[in-house]
Amino acid sequence: MSAPPTGGMRARIAVGLRQALMTAAAAWISYETTKRVGLREGYWAAISSIVVMQANLEDTRHSARDRFIGTAIGGVIAWICAAGWHGHVWIYALAVAVTVFCCWVADVSNAGRLAAVAVTVIVLIPRDEAIWQVAVFRFLEVSWGIAVAVGIVYLVAWGGARDSVR
Repeated sequence: MSAPPTGGMRARIAVGLRQALMTAAAAWISYETTKRVGLREGYWAAISSIVVMQANLEDTRHSARDRFIGTAIGGVIAWICAAGWHGHVWIYALAVAVTVFCCWVADVSNAGRLAAVAVTVIVLIPRDEAIWQVAVFRFLEVSWGIAVAVGIVYLVAWGGARDSVR
């Protein structure tokens, strides 16, 4: 999140209220809409909205990029890992290490943590579906939450820019 606003308690309250409402709106909208398009675990969209939401558009875009890339890299590596998983914890640990390393090599080191979380969620949580479905749906749910958060911050920033021009 951005640095606290200067200007006293009134400014802190105003910015804090705006941040709280944007975050709540993004979480609610991303969760509600996933049900309408058939994504079963919409809470991942809500979590992603909360994770990437920042006080301004630029910080939100950077956070969104990291979350998106991390989920993509983590999903692919988790998919590969699951093929040889069979309960071998060392395969999971190797997948986490490879995931973080790939993010560093791709020059998106901040995405490494999020990519490792994606590997963990996809590989360690038992599912009845095929692993490719789990990976694809997780990516879709997370991506939708990211898109909603960026959209809300963009609308708020755009509205603020319009108001300041008047």
